[in-house]
Amino acid sequence: MNFHNSELNSIPRIAFANLPTPLDKLNNFISQYSNAVIYMKRDDLTGQCFGGNKERKLEYIMADALRNKATVLVTVGVLQSNHCRLVTAISNKLGLRSELILINNNETEEIINEGNFFLNNLMGAKIHIVRIDEVQDKIKDVLQNLRDNGEQPYFIEGGGHNVFGAIGYVFAIRELKKQIEEMGLLVNYLVLPTGTCTTQAGLILGKRLFGLDIEIIGISIARNKNRCVTDIETIIKKTEEYLNLESTGYVTDIIVYDEYIGKRYGIPTKEGLGLLKVMAEKEGLIIDPIYNAKALAGMVDLISKVVLKGNIIYLNTGGLPALFTKKILSNFEIEKSL
Repeated sequence: MNFHNSELNSIPRIAFANLPTPLDKLNNFISQYSNAVIYMKRDDLTGQCFGGNKERKLEYIMADALRNKATVLVTVGVLQSNHCRLVTAISNKLGLRSELILINNNETEEIINEGNFFLNNLMGAKIHIVRIDEVQDKIKDVLQNLRDNGEQPYFIEGGGHNVFGAIGYVFAIRELKKQIEEMGLLVNYLVLPTGTCTTQAGLILGKRLFGLDIEIIGISIARNKNRCVTDIETIIKKTEEYLNLESTGYVTDIIVYDEYIGKRYGIPTKEGLGLLKVMAEKEGLIIDPIYNAKALAGMVDLISKVVLKGNIIYLNTGGLPALFTKKILSNFEIEKSL
């Protein structure tokens, strides 16, 4: 691909994330594996309101919002959406307002002011709670109501699932490649949790643009493999069109495992919760239960089956506030000392 750094650097961006994020070797955690050395790319430390991978995406999404003279950011997600939390936080940072359309998947359960939902309330977002079948109508209503009241709304797809979100992770590869070279590493795999698939799409395109020889492995935390592959292909093609790149085909680069989802999105797995506790005890590193605990448990299983080996980088995408919810905390018993 012929694409110069000057062209990349001309893409509008608002730099508010704390970059580069660290690349840390998990010395204690890896002692139990003879066939793998594991490093963690700490995108949970991007900075704003508990950070996470959505912050890289929003540097480019928010630049486009301001270019379009937005006054209110509107987005959609589940009640405990990490994406919605960061849209709210960064909207506040930029002096904009936010309206969130939050999906209540279980109407029989009480809505508790906790985790990301609490943080969105604390930060003053205007929240609309809807059923899944009401989402599209509510998006239209909210946008039209804002326009009728003289506002300039800007809609962001759930999870930052758009071209600008993908571009955030195209650039993440450039950052990672520099760290790998400075540390003198030869890395075999980059593993990440895959949700809306935008992060993995950006990474795959980025490795082609910046020439990083690494196999990117997505561990799905929600969607089946076929849907993930289709979504990744679609966002790559849209991003290539935006960047005026000729597509060279990416099907062989798209690797997704969907065996570790468990019951469904948002429900932690037994293996993931066990891994969460091991990581806390061995590394003093706290990971979220919905994305990274599931994906890390999947990665560990693939290592045990020797599907993955050698030097492996795991991308920690953040999401910590989900840990501090009643549903998650009830899985852990506190051991009392006499």
